This record gives sequence, C-alpha cells and structure tokens, in this order.
Amino acid sequence: MVTLGDIDPGFGPGDDGRHGPEPGGRMRDSLFWELMMPDEQLGMQIYLYLTDRGRAGYNVVVWGEHRTEPVALRLESGVVEDSADLDAFAFKGLTLKQPTLRQSCEVQFRSEDINIDFNFEAIHDAFSYRSNPDGLPDWFAQNRLEQTGRVTGFIELGSRRIEWDRLGHRDHSWGMRDWGVPHHWKWFIAYTESGSVVNGWIWIAYGEWGFGGYVVKDGVTIPVKTIDHHAEYNDDMTQQRLEAHLLDITGEITHLTMDSFGAVRLPTHDPTATVITEAACAVTINGEAGAGQFETHWSGAYLQYLAQRRRR
Repeated sequence: MVTLGDIDPGFGPGDDGRHGPEPGGRMRDSLFWELMMPDEQLGMQIYLYLTDRGRAGYNVVVWGEHRTEPVALRLESGVVEDSADLDAFAFKGLTLKQPTLRQSCEVQFRSEDINIDFNFEAIHDAFSYRSNPDGLPDWFAQNRLEQTGRVTGFIELGSRRIEWDRLGHRDHSWGMRDWGVPHHWKWFIAYTESGSVVNGWIWIAYGEWGFGGYVVKDGVTIPVKTIDHHAEYNDDMTQQRLEAHLLDITGEITHLTMDSFGAVRLPTHDPTATVITEAACAVTINGEAGAGQFETHWSGAYLQYLAQRRRR
C-alpha cells in the first residue's frame, strides 16, 4: 500500500481506539461503515458515537427502495463504561472488533428484523484529510481516517438475505465538531470492483471553500487538491446527481458521476438544526460503473428556504 504526498497524516498507535479528552477539553469519537448496492437498490450505513462523558449511540439505516423513507431505521443511545474501548466493543445489539490497526474490523448488528454481519479488510492505507493541501479544519475534527475495503458477510431484512463480497467504506473521526460553522458540505465515496476509489469532501465555512479526499489508482492512494463539481437536487433538496472532476496532487483529473436511487435525512439535533442527507448512488469513475454514497450538510432553516423556493 502506497500513499503519495509528504504531509504527515498524524495517526498514532491508538487512533483506531477510543480517545480521551485533551487537558481541560472534551472528546467525541464517531465511527461509520457503509455499503451501497445499486443492483439491489439498497444502501446501508452504521454510525456509532462515543463521548468522554460516557454517552454512546448509533443509527443503523437501510434505504433506497422507497426513495425518501428508510427500509429500516434503528436508533439507540445510552451510557457506556469509562473502560469501554473500540478493539472489542458491544452496545445494544451492535458489536465491533478491530483485529488489526487501521486495516480490519468485524461488525455485527442484531435486532428483531435486521441482522448484519461483516468483515472489513482495507485495500489502501487509512487516509487523513490532514494530508490534503487544504488540511482538516479544527471545527470538524482533531483527525479523521477514511478507508475503503472489501466487505464479506451478509444483511438480513426480515426473510430477505443478501450476501456480501464487495467493496464498502468506513471512517473514524475524533474531536469535537461544531456543526454551526460550515455553511454547507458535500461528502462522497465511490468505488468500483476493479479497485478504483474516489473520496471527496467539499466544504464552505467562514465564506471560504476547502477540499479533501483522495483517489486510488492501481493500488496507489493520491491526495486530492481541488474538486470541480455540479450537483442536481429534487424539489425537496434531496440529492439527484453529482458530477465531479477531482484534480489530484500529481496533476491528473478523475471524472466521477453519481446518480441517486434513494435518500434519507438524519437530523443531528444540534442548535442550528443541521440536516444531513445521505444518498445511495450508482456511480461511474472514469466511465467504469460502481457504487457510492453522496452526503450533504445544510443548515435547517436554509434548507427549508431552498425547498420552499423550488416549489413556487
């Protein structure tokens, strides 16, 4: 595995685990796994958070077939012990093991009508947005790893079972996030079964643009420099399509298209009423078909205004 560039990602030996607070500060870890299935018209994500104050929670979402209504949605929150860590973690039906640092994980989720069981094996080095020319803004996280890998396992939705041996993605952020600083962001991940991967993050904050992400070509991870993009939305401002041209640090451009087959909204319950919308997508990377996820961040009031304006 090779990653180009000379910017230190800042990873330490414990950065796949639970983080303690900085002196006089606070801490929050968030972990995320996703797998998009255009052939099944389904997307799946698991999002887990833990705080240094002992709070924990997750969402498990399956969506796509019914456009804006999830096929299944499970939300839980509660308290965990101070000793709980992420090498072997269990919380209200969700279990996680991480056998190899920044390389592999095992995830299971059990509920009355959803069973998920998979192993994740990375196909490239964990990537930090610190390694991009624009860096990682402090309102977003202390650090964050992004990583695509091969997912083997299954999902059961009632009597329906889908076997997995395909690519998926994970990320892990640590540090406190200020949801009110960014005006808007677009985050996306796309992958093909040949091993091409595109990860992008486009943000607007303090009136300035910033770009993060990487492309994987022939097994080499290359940081992104800028992203030229255009998005199209439905009348309710759920994602419809994204076209992007990613300029990497070698000067090469990767062309990406993403077409949504379903979207789901996940309010964050912060004071600015931030709305996160996740779109499951069929994609192309330089013309090769694949799968991916396209996320948007909006302030709730601004999103409502845009949707009302489009319906006039």
